[in-house]
Amino acid sequence: MKKKKSIIIIGAGIGGLCSAARLLKEGFDVTIYEKEPLVGGRANRIVQDGYKFDTGPTLLMMTDVLYDTFSYCGKNLDDYLELIQLEPNYRVTFSDHTTITVSSNLPKLQEELKKIDPKAPEQFYRYFSDVAEMYRISRGKFIDKNFDKLSEFISIRSGSKLLSKRGLSKLWNFVGYYFKDERLKQLFSFQSMYLGVSPYEAPAIYSVVSYMETGLGIWYPKGGMYSLSIALEKLVKDLGGKIVTNTSVQKVLIEDKKTTGVLLDNDKIVKSNIVLCNSDLVYSYQKLLPSDLNYKSNFRKPEQLKQASSALLFYFGVDHPLDNMLHHNVYLCKDFKNNLEEIFDSKTLPSDPSFYTYIPTKTDPDLAPKGKNILYILVPVPNLEGNNDWDKGIKTIRAKILSRLKSEYDIDLSKSIKTERVFTPHEFESKFNLTSGSAFGLTHHFLQSGYFRPHNISRKIKNLYFVGASTYPGGGIPMVTLSAKLVVERIIDDNK
Repeated sequence: MKKKKSIIIIGAGIGGLCSAARLLKEGFDVTIYEKEPLVGGRANRIVQDGYKFDTGPTLLMMTDVLYDTFSYCGKNLDDYLELIQLEPNYRVTFSDHTTITVSSNLPKLQEELKKIDPKAPEQFYRYFSDVAEMYRISRGKFIDKNFDKLSEFISIRSGSKLLSKRGLSKLWNFVGYYFKDERLKQLFSFQSMYLGVSPYEAPAIYSVVSYMETGLGIWYPKGGMYSLSIALEKLVKDLGGKIVTNTSVQKVLIEDKKTTGVLLDNDKIVKSNIVLCNSDLVYSYQKLLPSDLNYKSNFRKPEQLKQASSALLFYFGVDHPLDNMLHHNVYLCKDFKNNLEEIFDSKTLPSDPSFYTYIPTKTDPDLAPKGKNILYILVPVPNLEGNNDWDKGIKTIRAKILSRLKSEYDIDLSKSIKTERVFTPHEFESKFNLTSGSAFGLTHHFLQSGYFRPHNISRKIKNLYFVGASTYPGGGIPMVTLSAKLVVERIIDDNK
């Protein structure tokens, strides 16, 4: 009987777990080493005083990629996880107190848009038609595909279609072609911040994120987003995989430019045929690989790759009904452009923060003590490359957020907070080894997208691969799930 090829995966994030499941189905012997006590990477959980807080991603779209992962392995996602479609998707509140409730029900959304501009429904349908076409083109030609040569990425036919839809312009300019009201421009461009990139810098192709929201819907896993991590962990174990938690990897071992295994934190050497890094890509190059090799990740050295922005997270357990708030809510500041310049250009903490709130107990009350709510607040902030007084800044931003919520709903939440945690870019750096504390990994400007994003294979070290937000196709649960599919396809092809 032929011996199975062994693979060590460093990190049990979504990318590592999805890769492990597919590799196990293909007959590989898979072991995952995870430095934290829980799997999931950034999709993790904090349990405190009876409240269950999701720590990272809170928006789930493109669920077809998850169904595909489970069906590839001969399993049904619905046997592992209950998904609930949210309707409406979320509400956006602007600085002038006007609101728009965003829905996947287009007639309802049309009525909301009319409140801002009577011409907005017509503008939206033109926009929606074009971004739907961009999604179809990019999904097949640029997202769900491995690249070995630039010529494979540059498709004249698909490129011309994207050009005809202005898909290679900047996102802010692209949205401005359809909408004239500043609030509507903000409404259909702020989504690039899910990826840690400014809409003034992001390629227009990232408008497909707003199409995913409206056209494909936003979903919620029963039990919280961490339930997805638990479901993937169970899938891996059901397929015979091994997951070792509380164990970090010190080094990837290399002999004759070929991986031979890893050195663990207890100085134990574990041999394997293949190593797959689900750890942060820049961290992997700088900390896990020998320093005497002149590494380049797709033409650039690791230190030349540009990191995305980060996030400041407040986890509040509150004794308040939070009336008039939805499961997802977005609050945009008065000077949208200045806010982005502070975060992305000067790398200073925002003076007037925009922020997002996630209240899963609106859908799933069992995540908190009876009658209580979870209020998760995410504030886009710069990564750690700037020179900021974080202790002072956190207190200032916290006060401004509570003040904004009081002005919107006439509620004083400071008296209702029963438990609290704060998660900063410093924790993203120390807990998840994310370079510069970037919550989103590498940024998504044009020269770090598609073929130009770091590849999932090392061209210098044989049998060394990468998966996760900083490889292509990029960040977010759907893209990371696809990155697992792509790296497994490459591993299988290389080991035929």
